[in-house]
Amino acid sequence: MKTKKTKTKTFEFLTLFVMVIGTVIGSGIYMKNSELLSQTNNPIIALILWSFVGVICIMSMVVFIEISSSTKHFGNGTLGNWAKIFINRKTASFFSIMYGWVYIPSTQSVFVAGAVNYLLLAIGVPIAPYQQLIIYLIVGISIFITCTILSIYKRFVNRRIQVIGILIKFLPLVIAFVAGFILIDKTGGTSAMWGTGNKQWSPILFFGGFGGILFAFDGYVYIANSQKTATHKDVVPKALFAGMIFVAVFYVLMALSLFLGSPDGSIVKLFEKMIGGNDSAAARIISNLILMAICLLGSNIFVDIAIVDLASDANNKTIYTKNRELSYKKAGVIQFLIFIVAYSFLIVIGICTTREGWDGLSSKINTENVITIEDLLNKPADYINWFSSGTSCLVFIMVLVVMIGGIVNRFTKRVKVEQSKLFLVCGIISSFFMTIFIFFGIFSFIWEPKNIADGNWELQLSGMWFLIILAVSLAINVIVFLIQENLFKKDPYTDGWEGEINPDIIVEENLSIKKDIIKLKNKIFKN
Repeated sequence: MKTKKTKTKTFEFLTLFVMVIGTVIGSGIYMKNSELLSQTNNPIIALILWSFVGVICIMSMVVFIEISSSTKHFGNGTLGNWAKIFINRKTASFFSIMYGWVYIPSTQSVFVAGAVNYLLLAIGVPIAPYQQLIIYLIVGISIFITCTILSIYKRFVNRRIQVIGILIKFLPLVIAFVAGFILIDKTGGTSAMWGTGNKQWSPILFFGGFGGILFAFDGYVYIANSQKTATHKDVVPKALFAGMIFVAVFYVLMALSLFLGSPDGSIVKLFEKMIGGNDSAAARIISNLILMAICLLGSNIFVDIAIVDLASDANNKTIYTKNRELSYKKAGVIQFLIFIVAYSFLIVIGICTTREGWDGLSSKINTENVITIEDLLNKPADYINWFSSGTSCLVFIMVLVVMIGGIVNRFTKRVKVEQSKLFLVCGIISSFFMTIFIFFGIFSFIWEPKNIADGNWELQLSGMWFLIILAVSLAINVIVFLIQENLFKKDPYTDGWEGEINPDIIVEENLSIKKDIIKLKNKIFKN
Protein backbone atom coordinates (compact mmCIF):
# COMPACT_ATOMS: atom_id res chain seq x y z
CA MET A 1 0.00 0.00 0.00
CA LYS A 2 2.86 2.32 0.91
CA THR A 3 4.61 1.53 -2.38
CA LYS A 4 1.46 2.40 -4.34
CA LYS A 5 1.16 5.73 -2.50
CA THR A 6 4.82 6.48 -3.19
CA LYS A 7 4.33 5.77 -6.90
CA THR A 8 1.29 8.06 -6.98
CA LYS A 9 3.28 10.83 -5.31
CA THR A 10 6.14 10.36 -7.76
CA PHE A 11 3.78 10.52 -10.71
CA GLU A 12 2.15 13.71 -9.39
CA PHE A 13 5.58 15.24 -8.79
CA LEU A 14 6.65 14.49 -12.37
CA THR A 15 3.32 15.76 -13.73
CA LEU A 16 3.69 19.08 -11.91
CA PHE A 17 7.37 19.29 -12.86
CA VAL A 18 6.55 18.90 -16.57
CA MET A 19 3.63 21.34 -16.22
CA VAL A 20 6.00 24.03 -14.92
CA ILE A 21 8.37 23.51 -17.84
CA GLY A 22 5.55 23.57 -20.39
CA THR A 23 4.00 26.70 -18.87
CA VAL A 24 7.07 28.87 -18.35
CA ILE A 25 9.32 27.94 -21.27
CA GLY A 26 7.67 29.66 -24.20
CA SER A 27 8.37 32.11 -26.96
CA GLY A 28 10.56 34.36 -24.81
CA ILE A 29 13.78 32.50 -25.57
CA TYR A 30 12.81 32.34 -29.26
CA MET A 31 12.21 36.07 -29.58
CA LYS A 32 14.14 37.92 -26.86
CA ASN A 33 17.66 36.44 -26.70
CA SER A 34 19.00 38.43 -29.66
CA GLU A 35 17.24 41.56 -28.31
CA LEU A 36 19.04 41.01 -25.00
CA LEU A 37 22.39 40.77 -26.80
CA SER A 38 21.63 43.98 -28.66
CA GLN A 39 20.84 45.81 -25.42
CA THR A 40 23.80 44.57 -23.36
CA ASN A 41 26.28 44.36 -26.25
CA ASN A 42 28.03 41.53 -24.40
CA PRO A 43 26.99 37.83 -24.31
CA ILE A 44 28.70 37.26 -20.95
CA ILE A 45 26.63 40.02 -19.34
CA ALA A 46 23.51 38.61 -21.01
CA LEU A 47 24.21 35.16 -19.50
CA ILE A 48 24.75 36.66 -16.04
CA LEU A 49 21.41 38.47 -16.33
CA TRP A 50 19.60 35.27 -17.42
CA SER A 51 21.07 33.51 -14.36
CA PHE A 52 20.35 36.27 -11.85
CA VAL A 53 16.75 36.92 -12.92
CA GLY A 54 16.14 33.15 -12.90
CA VAL A 55 17.32 32.87 -9.27
CA ILE A 56 15.09 35.77 -8.18
CA CYS A 57 12.06 34.24 -9.96
CA ILE A 58 12.73 30.94 -8.16
CA MET A 59 12.77 32.77 -4.82
CA SER A 60 9.55 34.63 -5.61
CA MET A 61 7.96 31.29 -6.49
CA VAL A 62 8.15 30.44 -2.78
CA VAL A 63 6.18 33.62 -2.06
CA PHE A 64 3.44 32.80 -4.56
CA ILE A 65 3.02 29.27 -3.27
CA GLU A 66 1.83 30.85 -0.02
CA ILE A 67 -0.17 33.63 -1.71
CA SER A 68 -1.98 31.18 -4.01
CA SER A 69 -3.06 29.06 -1.03
CA SER A 70 -5.56 31.86 -0.28
CA THR A 71 -7.59 30.78 -3.32
CA LYS A 72 -7.10 27.05 -2.92
CA HIS A 73 -10.73 26.45 -1.95
CA PHE A 74 -12.52 29.44 -3.47
CA GLY A 75 -11.82 32.13 -6.05
CA ASN A 76 -9.73 32.40 -9.18
CA GLY A 77 -5.95 32.33 -9.02
CA THR A 78 -5.21 35.49 -11.01
CA LEU A 79 -3.12 38.54 -10.15
CA GLY A 80 -6.29 40.62 -10.10
CA ASN A 81 -8.03 38.36 -7.60
CA TRP A 82 -4.95 38.05 -5.38
CA ALA A 83 -4.66 41.85 -5.40
CA LYS A 84 -8.31 42.05 -4.31
CA ILE A 85 -7.68 39.63 -1.44
CA PHE A 86 -4.35 40.98 -0.16
CA ILE A 87 -4.77 44.70 -0.97
CA ASN A 88 -8.21 45.96 -2.01
CA ARG A 89 -10.78 45.81 -4.79
CA LYS A 90 -9.84 49.12 -6.42
CA THR A 91 -6.20 48.08 -6.82
CA ALA A 92 -7.39 44.77 -8.24
CA SER A 93 -9.61 46.55 -10.76
CA PHE A 94 -6.74 48.81 -11.85
CA PHE A 95 -4.49 45.77 -12.31
CA SER A 96 -7.16 43.90 -14.28
CA ILE A 97 -7.54 46.82 -16.68
CA MET A 98 -3.78 47.17 -17.07
CA TYR A 99 -3.47 43.46 -17.83
CA GLY A 100 -6.34 43.38 -20.32
CA TRP A 101 -5.91 46.79 -21.98
CA VAL A 102 -2.12 47.20 -22.01
CA TYR A 103 -0.14 44.01 -21.45
CA ILE A 104 -2.18 41.37 -23.28
CA PRO A 105 -2.72 43.42 -26.50
CA SER A 106 1.01 44.25 -26.69
CA THR A 107 2.00 40.61 -26.19
CA GLN A 108 -0.58 39.40 -28.71
CA SER A 109 0.87 41.94 -31.14
CA VAL A 110 4.36 40.45 -30.65
CA PHE A 111 3.22 37.03 -31.80
CA VAL A 112 1.10 38.28 -34.69
CA ALA A 113 3.75 40.71 -35.95
CA GLY A 114 6.39 38.02 -35.46
CA ALA A 115 4.44 35.60 -37.66
CA VAL A 116 4.15 38.22 -40.43
CA ASN A 117 7.81 39.21 -40.06
CA TYR A 118 9.07 35.62 -40.38
CA LEU A 119 6.79 35.12 -43.40
CA LEU A 120 8.36 38.13 -45.14
CA LEU A 121 11.86 36.95 -44.21
CA ALA A 122 11.06 33.51 -45.65
CA ILE A 123 10.04 35.19 -48.92
CA GLY A 124 13.32 37.11 -48.76
CA VAL A 125 12.75 39.89 -51.30
CA PRO A 126 12.81 43.69 -50.77
CA ILE A 127 9.32 44.95 -49.95
CA ALA A 128 8.59 48.68 -49.82
CA PRO A 129 7.47 50.05 -46.41
CA TYR A 130 3.98 50.99 -47.63
CA GLN A 131 3.54 47.44 -48.97
CA GLN A 132 4.75 46.04 -45.65
CA LEU A 133 2.19 48.21 -43.86
CA ILE A 134 -0.63 46.73 -45.94
CA ILE A 135 0.67 43.16 -45.43
CA TYR A 136 1.12 43.60 -41.67
CA LEU A 137 -2.39 44.98 -41.25
CA ILE A 138 -4.25 42.53 -43.53
CA VAL A 139 -2.34 39.34 -42.62
CA GLY A 140 -1.95 40.26 -38.95
CA ILE A 141 -5.61 41.05 -38.38
CA SER A 142 -6.60 37.91 -40.35
CA ILE A 143 -4.43 35.79 -38.04
CA PHE A 144 -6.11 37.27 -34.99
CA ILE A 145 -9.60 36.83 -36.43
CA THR A 146 -8.84 33.16 -37.11
CA CYS A 147 -7.48 32.59 -33.59
CA THR A 148 -10.48 34.36 -32.03
CA ILE A 149 -12.97 32.30 -34.05
CA LEU A 150 -11.19 29.08 -33.05
CA SER A 151 -11.13 30.11 -29.41
CA ILE A 152 -14.82 31.07 -29.28
CA TYR A 153 -16.53 28.64 -31.65
CA LYS A 154 -14.19 25.63 -31.75
CA ARG A 155 -12.82 25.71 -28.23
CA PHE A 156 -12.20 22.00 -27.83
CA VAL A 157 -10.56 21.71 -31.25
CA ASN A 158 -8.47 24.72 -30.29
CA ARG A 159 -7.29 22.97 -27.12
CA ARG A 160 -6.08 19.99 -29.16
CA ILE A 161 -4.19 22.32 -31.49
CA GLN A 162 -2.50 23.91 -28.48
CA VAL A 163 -1.49 20.60 -26.90
CA ILE A 164 0.04 19.36 -30.15
CA GLY A 165 1.60 22.78 -30.73
CA ILE A 166 3.28 22.80 -27.32
CA LEU A 167 4.95 19.48 -28.15
CA ILE A 168 6.06 20.86 -31.52
CA LYS A 169 7.33 24.05 -29.84
CA PHE A 170 9.96 22.16 -27.88
CA LEU A 171 11.38 20.24 -30.85
CA PRO A 172 13.17 23.26 -32.43
CA LEU A 173 14.44 24.23 -28.97
CA VAL A 174 16.00 20.81 -28.40
CA ILE A 175 17.55 20.80 -31.89
CA ALA A 176 18.89 24.34 -31.45
CA PHE A 177 20.21 23.50 -27.98
CA VAL A 178 22.36 20.66 -29.33
CA ALA A 179 23.30 22.43 -32.58
CA GLY A 180 24.56 25.55 -30.82
CA PHE A 181 27.23 23.62 -28.94
CA ILE A 182 28.22 21.65 -32.04
CA LEU A 183 28.47 24.60 -34.44
CA ILE A 184 30.83 26.71 -32.31
CA ASP A 185 32.93 29.13 -34.36
CA LYS A 186 35.79 30.61 -32.32
CA THR A 187 36.84 32.88 -35.19
CA GLY A 188 33.85 35.11 -34.43
CA GLY A 189 32.58 35.10 -37.98
CA THR A 190 29.42 33.13 -37.24
CA SER A 191 29.29 33.23 -33.43
CA ALA A 192 27.87 35.97 -31.22
CA MET A 193 30.14 34.88 -28.35
CA TRP A 194 33.32 35.93 -30.13
CA GLY A 195 31.83 38.48 -32.52
CA THR A 196 33.92 41.63 -32.92
CA GLY A 197 31.00 43.93 -32.07
CA ASN A 198 30.05 42.12 -28.84
CA LYS A 199 32.97 42.86 -26.53
CA GLN A 200 31.80 46.00 -24.74
CA TRP A 201 32.16 45.81 -20.95
CA SER A 202 30.76 48.31 -18.47
CA PRO A 203 28.80 48.03 -15.18
CA ILE A 204 25.97 50.09 -16.72
CA LEU A 205 25.38 47.33 -19.30
CA PHE A 206 24.09 45.06 -16.52
CA PHE A 207 21.01 47.27 -16.33
CA GLY A 208 20.00 46.57 -19.93
CA GLY A 209 17.84 43.69 -21.04
CA PHE A 210 15.70 43.14 -17.95
CA GLY A 211 12.51 43.76 -19.94
CA GLY A 212 13.22 40.95 -22.41
CA ILE A 213 14.13 38.45 -19.68
CA LEU A 214 11.04 39.30 -17.64
CA PHE A 215 9.01 38.66 -20.81
CA ALA A 216 10.55 35.16 -20.98
CA PHE A 217 9.60 34.39 -17.36
CA ASP A 218 6.20 36.07 -17.50
CA GLY A 219 3.33 33.89 -16.31
CA TYR A 220 5.38 31.76 -13.93
CA VAL A 221 3.38 32.93 -10.89
CA TYR A 222 0.25 31.16 -12.12
CA ILE A 223 1.82 27.72 -11.79
CA ALA A 224 1.38 28.10 -8.02
CA ASN A 225 -2.35 27.52 -8.65
CA SER A 226 -1.63 23.83 -9.24
CA GLN A 227 -1.91 23.16 -5.48
CA LYS A 228 -5.65 23.78 -5.86
CA THR A 229 -6.15 20.46 -7.67
CA ALA A 230 -3.18 18.45 -6.34
CA THR A 231 -3.93 15.23 -4.47
CA HIS A 232 -0.69 15.18 -2.47
CA LYS A 233 -0.26 18.77 -1.27
CA ASP A 234 3.21 18.13 0.14
CA VAL A 235 4.73 17.43 -3.30
CA VAL A 236 3.52 20.73 -4.82
CA PRO A 237 6.23 23.07 -3.44
CA LYS A 238 8.97 20.55 -4.24
CA ALA A 239 7.74 20.02 -7.81
CA LEU A 240 7.24 23.72 -8.53
CA PHE A 241 10.59 24.63 -7.02
CA ALA A 242 12.38 21.88 -8.98
CA GLY A 243 10.58 22.91 -12.16
CA MET A 244 11.59 26.55 -11.80
CA ILE A 245 15.22 25.57 -11.15
CA PHE A 246 15.15 23.48 -14.34
CA VAL A 247 13.64 26.38 -16.33
CA ALA A 248 16.23 28.87 -15.04
CA VAL A 249 19.14 26.52 -15.81
CA PHE A 250 17.69 25.65 -19.21
CA TYR A 251 17.34 29.32 -20.17
CA VAL A 252 20.98 29.98 -19.27
CA LEU A 253 22.26 26.94 -21.18
CA MET A 254 19.97 27.70 -24.13
CA ALA A 255 21.23 31.28 -24.29
CA LEU A 256 24.83 30.04 -24.08
CA SER A 257 24.18 27.58 -26.92
CA LEU A 258 22.70 30.34 -29.09
CA PHE A 259 25.57 32.74 -28.37
CA LEU A 260 28.10 30.03 -29.26
CA GLY A 261 26.45 28.84 -32.44
CA SER A 262 24.40 31.76 -33.79
CA PRO A 263 25.81 34.96 -35.33
CA ASP A 264 23.32 37.20 -33.50
CA GLY A 265 22.09 34.99 -30.65
CA SER A 266 18.81 34.11 -32.37
CA ILE A 267 17.41 30.68 -33.16
CA VAL A 268 16.53 31.61 -36.75
CA LYS A 269 20.17 32.45 -37.57
CA LEU A 270 21.33 29.24 -35.91
CA PHE A 271 18.91 27.22 -38.06
CA GLU A 272 20.10 29.03 -41.19
CA LYS A 273 23.70 28.20 -40.29
CA MET A 274 22.79 24.59 -39.48
CA ILE A 275 20.78 23.95 -42.65
CA GLY A 276 23.02 25.59 -45.20
CA GLY A 277 24.20 29.08 -44.34
CA ASN A 278 23.01 32.56 -45.28
CA ASP A 279 23.31 31.88 -49.00
CA SER A 280 20.93 28.92 -48.93
CA ALA A 281 17.34 29.75 -49.90
CA ALA A 282 16.14 26.48 -48.33
CA ALA A 283 17.83 27.38 -45.02
CA ARG A 284 16.23 30.81 -44.99
CA ILE A 285 12.75 29.51 -45.83
CA ILE A 286 12.74 26.54 -43.43
CA SER A 287 14.21 28.44 -40.45
CA ASN A 288 11.79 31.35 -40.80
CA LEU A 289 8.74 29.14 -41.36
CA ILE A 290 9.57 27.24 -38.16
CA LEU A 291 9.63 30.50 -36.21
CA MET A 292 6.45 31.64 -37.98
CA ALA A 293 4.68 28.48 -36.76
CA ILE A 294 5.90 29.15 -33.20
CA CYS A 295 4.49 32.69 -33.36
CA LEU A 296 1.15 31.44 -34.70
CA LEU A 297 0.94 29.01 -31.79
CA GLY A 298 1.80 31.80 -29.36
CA SER A 299 -0.90 34.00 -30.86
CA ASN A 300 -3.44 31.20 -30.57
CA ILE A 301 -2.59 30.52 -26.93
CA PHE A 302 -2.59 34.19 -25.95
CA VAL A 303 -6.00 34.82 -27.52
CA ASP A 304 -7.30 32.03 -25.28
CA ILE A 305 -5.54 33.49 -22.23
CA ALA A 306 -6.89 36.97 -22.97
CA ILE A 307 -10.50 35.84 -23.27
CA VAL A 308 -10.40 33.59 -20.19
CA ASP A 309 -8.68 36.30 -18.14
CA LEU A 310 -11.26 38.96 -19.06
CA ALA A 311 -14.18 36.60 -18.32
CA SER A 312 -12.50 35.59 -15.05
CA ASP A 313 -12.01 39.20 -13.93
CA ALA A 314 -15.65 39.98 -14.73
CA ASN A 315 -16.77 37.06 -12.59
CA ASN A 316 -14.31 38.10 -9.86
CA LYS A 317 -16.07 41.49 -9.90
CA THR A 318 -12.86 43.39 -10.60
CA ILE A 319 -14.25 44.40 -14.02
CA TYR A 320 -17.66 46.07 -14.22
CA THR A 321 -20.39 44.35 -16.24
CA LYS A 322 -24.02 45.43 -16.25
CA ASN A 323 -25.33 41.86 -16.13
CA ARG A 324 -22.80 40.83 -13.43
CA GLU A 325 -21.21 38.32 -15.78
CA LEU A 326 -19.41 38.24 -19.10
CA SER A 327 -19.91 35.49 -21.65
CA TYR A 328 -16.94 33.93 -23.38
CA LYS A 329 -18.16 35.28 -26.72
CA LYS A 330 -18.47 38.87 -25.49
CA ALA A 331 -15.05 38.67 -23.84
CA GLY A 332 -13.60 37.52 -27.17
CA VAL A 333 -15.17 40.42 -29.08
CA ILE A 334 -13.90 42.98 -26.54
CA GLN A 335 -10.37 41.57 -26.65
CA PHE A 336 -10.48 41.55 -30.45
CA LEU A 337 -11.38 45.25 -30.61
CA ILE A 338 -8.67 46.21 -28.11
CA PHE A 339 -6.09 44.22 -30.10
CA ILE A 340 -7.06 45.83 -33.43
CA VAL A 341 -6.50 49.32 -32.03
CA ALA A 342 -3.20 48.49 -30.28
CA TYR A 343 -1.71 46.41 -33.10
CA SER A 344 -2.67 48.83 -35.88
CA PHE A 345 -1.33 51.84 -33.98
CA LEU A 346 2.02 50.20 -33.14
CA ILE A 347 2.54 48.92 -36.70
CA VAL A 348 1.65 52.27 -38.29
CA ILE A 349 4.10 54.25 -36.15
CA GLY A 350 6.70 51.46 -36.52
CA ILE A 351 6.66 51.81 -40.30
CA CYS A 352 5.96 55.54 -40.67
CA THR A 353 8.30 57.10 -38.09
CA THR A 354 12.05 57.61 -38.61
CA ARG A 355 14.65 56.39 -36.11
CA GLU A 356 18.10 54.87 -35.94
CA GLY A 357 18.35 52.30 -38.75
CA TRP A 358 15.02 53.26 -40.34
CA ASP A 359 13.98 56.10 -42.67
CA GLY A 360 10.22 55.67 -42.36
CA LEU A 361 8.19 55.22 -45.55
CA SER A 362 11.21 56.19 -47.65
CA SER A 363 13.33 53.29 -46.33
CA LYS A 364 15.09 51.13 -48.92
CA ILE A 365 18.10 48.82 -48.97
CA ASN A 366 21.68 49.83 -49.75
CA THR A 367 21.31 53.18 -47.97
CA GLU A 368 23.13 54.53 -44.91
CA ASN A 369 20.43 53.42 -42.45
CA VAL A 370 19.06 50.33 -44.21
CA ILE A 371 21.83 48.14 -45.60
CA THR A 372 20.35 44.66 -46.11
CA ILE A 373 16.98 43.06 -46.88
CA GLU A 374 16.81 41.90 -43.26
CA ASP A 375 17.24 45.49 -42.04
CA LEU A 376 14.34 46.48 -44.29
CA LEU A 377 12.06 43.67 -43.11
CA ASN A 378 12.90 43.58 -39.39
CA LYS A 379 12.33 47.19 -38.37
CA PRO A 380 8.52 47.68 -38.78
CA ALA A 381 7.74 45.72 -35.59
CA ASP A 382 10.33 47.56 -33.45
CA TYR A 383 7.80 49.37 -31.28
CA ILE A 384 5.78 46.22 -30.73
CA ASN A 385 8.88 44.34 -29.55
CA TRP A 386 10.08 47.16 -27.31
CA PHE A 387 6.64 47.85 -25.91
CA SER A 388 5.97 44.18 -25.12
CA SER A 389 9.16 44.06 -23.06
CA GLY A 390 8.19 47.33 -21.38
CA THR A 391 4.69 46.12 -20.54
CA SER A 392 6.22 42.94 -19.09
CA CYS A 393 7.81 45.30 -16.58
CA LEU A 394 4.34 46.71 -15.83
CA VAL A 395 3.03 43.20 -15.16
CA PHE A 396 5.93 42.59 -12.80
CA ILE A 397 4.96 45.80 -10.97
CA MET A 398 1.65 44.03 -10.28
CA VAL A 399 3.54 40.89 -9.26
CA LEU A 400 5.71 42.98 -6.92
CA VAL A 401 2.72 44.73 -5.31
CA VAL A 402 0.97 41.40 -4.67
CA MET A 403 4.21 39.98 -3.22
CA ILE A 404 4.51 42.93 -0.84
CA GLY A 405 0.86 42.43 0.11
CA GLY A 406 1.65 38.80 0.91
CA ILE A 407 4.65 39.79 3.05
CA VAL A 408 2.59 42.37 4.99
CA ASN A 409 -0.07 39.70 5.53
CA ARG A 410 2.49 37.60 7.41
CA PHE A 411 2.38 40.24 10.15
CA THR A 412 -1.28 41.29 9.96
CA LYS A 413 -2.65 37.76 9.32
CA ARG A 414 -5.69 39.36 7.66
CA VAL A 415 -5.87 36.67 4.95
CA LYS A 416 -5.81 32.99 5.85
CA VAL A 417 -2.94 31.22 4.07
CA GLU A 418 -0.84 28.08 4.42
CA GLN A 419 2.58 29.32 5.46
CA SER A 420 5.65 28.36 3.41
CA LYS A 421 9.19 27.85 4.69
CA LEU A 422 11.69 30.65 3.96
CA PHE A 423 8.77 32.88 2.90
CA LEU A 424 9.99 36.11 4.51
CA VAL A 425 13.61 35.68 3.43
CA CYS A 426 12.67 34.86 -0.17
CA GLY A 427 9.95 37.52 -0.20
CA ILE A 428 12.14 40.39 0.99
CA ILE A 429 15.12 39.52 -1.25
CA SER A 430 13.03 38.86 -4.37
CA SER A 431 10.93 42.01 -3.82
CA PHE A 432 14.06 44.15 -3.53
CA PHE A 433 15.64 42.83 -6.72
CA MET A 434 12.32 42.75 -8.58
CA THR A 435 12.09 46.50 -7.96
CA ILE A 436 15.52 46.96 -9.55
CA PHE A 437 14.59 44.75 -12.53
CA ILE A 438 11.41 46.73 -13.18
CA PHE A 439 13.02 50.16 -12.88
CA PHE A 440 15.93 49.40 -15.19
CA GLY A 441 13.75 47.31 -17.49
CA ILE A 442 11.81 50.48 -18.30
CA PHE A 443 14.85 52.79 -18.04
CA SER A 444 16.83 50.81 -20.63
CA PHE A 445 14.15 51.38 -23.28
CA ILE A 446 14.40 55.15 -22.80
CA TRP A 447 18.18 55.51 -22.48
CA GLU A 448 20.06 52.51 -23.87
CA PRO A 449 22.79 51.36 -21.41
CA LYS A 450 25.21 50.60 -24.27
CA ASN A 451 24.97 54.26 -25.37
CA ILE A 452 25.42 55.49 -21.79
CA ALA A 453 28.52 53.27 -21.52
CA ASP A 454 29.93 55.28 -24.45
CA GLY A 455 29.08 58.54 -22.67
CA ASN A 456 26.02 59.26 -24.83
CA TRP A 457 23.01 60.30 -22.70
CA GLU A 458 21.06 61.67 -25.62
CA LEU A 459 17.45 60.49 -25.74
CA GLN A 460 16.99 58.46 -28.93
CA LEU A 461 13.85 58.78 -31.05
CA SER A 462 12.99 55.16 -30.21
CA GLY A 463 13.23 55.96 -26.48
CA MET A 464 11.05 59.02 -26.88
CA TRP A 465 8.38 57.04 -28.76
CA PHE A 466 8.53 54.26 -26.17
CA LEU A 467 7.98 56.81 -23.40
CA ILE A 468 5.05 58.38 -25.28
CA ILE A 469 3.39 55.00 -25.92
CA LEU A 470 3.87 53.96 -22.29
CA ALA A 471 2.43 57.26 -21.02
CA VAL A 472 -0.56 57.06 -23.40
CA SER A 473 -1.24 53.45 -22.36
CA LEU A 474 -1.16 54.31 -18.67
CA ALA A 475 -3.38 57.35 -19.32
CA ILE A 476 -5.91 55.10 -21.10
CA ASN A 477 -5.66 52.70 -18.16
CA VAL A 478 -6.44 55.49 -15.67
CA ILE A 479 -9.34 56.84 -17.78
CA VAL A 480 -10.95 53.40 -18.15
CA PHE A 481 -10.44 52.80 -14.42
CA LEU A 482 -12.14 56.09 -13.47
CA ILE A 483 -15.04 55.42 -15.84
CA GLN A 484 -15.44 51.96 -14.34
CA GLU A 485 -15.36 53.29 -10.76
CA ASN A 486 -18.10 55.74 -11.69
CA LEU A 487 -20.18 52.84 -13.04
CA PHE A 488 -19.60 50.90 -9.81
CA LYS A 489 -20.96 53.92 -7.89
CA LYS A 490 -24.01 54.33 -10.12
CA ASP A 491 -24.75 50.61 -10.24
CA PRO A 492 -23.23 49.11 -7.05
CA TYR A 493 -22.72 45.40 -6.45
CA THR A 494 -25.00 44.86 -3.46
CA ASP A 495 -24.03 41.22 -2.89
CA GLY A 496 -20.38 41.88 -2.01
CA TRP A 497 -17.19 41.56 -4.01
CA GLU A 498 -16.55 37.84 -3.78
CA GLY A 499 -16.92 35.75 -6.90
CA GLU A 500 -15.43 33.13 -9.18
CA ILE A 501 -16.20 31.44 -12.47
CA ASN A 502 -18.88 28.85 -11.94
CA PRO A 503 -17.19 25.45 -12.45
CA ASP A 504 -20.50 24.04 -13.71
CA ILE A 505 -20.54 26.35 -16.74
CA ILE A 506 -20.08 24.31 -19.92
CA VAL A 507 -18.71 25.97 -23.02
CA GLU A 508 -20.94 24.91 -25.87
CA GLU A 509 -19.19 23.34 -28.83
CA ASN A 510 -22.16 23.86 -31.13
CA LEU A 511 -21.90 27.66 -31.18
CA SER A 512 -22.22 28.71 -34.80
CA ILE A 513 -20.43 31.68 -36.31
CA LYS A 514 -22.83 31.40 -39.26
CA LYS A 515 -25.79 32.09 -36.96
CA ASP A 516 -24.00 35.09 -35.46
CA ILE A 517 -23.23 36.53 -38.90
CA ILE A 518 -26.90 36.12 -39.93
CA LYS A 519 -28.01 37.89 -36.72
CA LEU A 520 -25.55 40.70 -37.39
CA LYS A 521 -26.77 41.04 -40.99
CA ASN A 522 -30.39 41.18 -39.83
CA LYS A 523 -29.53 43.92 -37.31
CA ILE A 524 -27.76 46.02 -39.94
CA PHE A 525 -30.37 45.57 -42.65
CA LYS A 526 -33.46 45.32 -40.42
CA ASN A 527 -35.06 48.26 -42.22
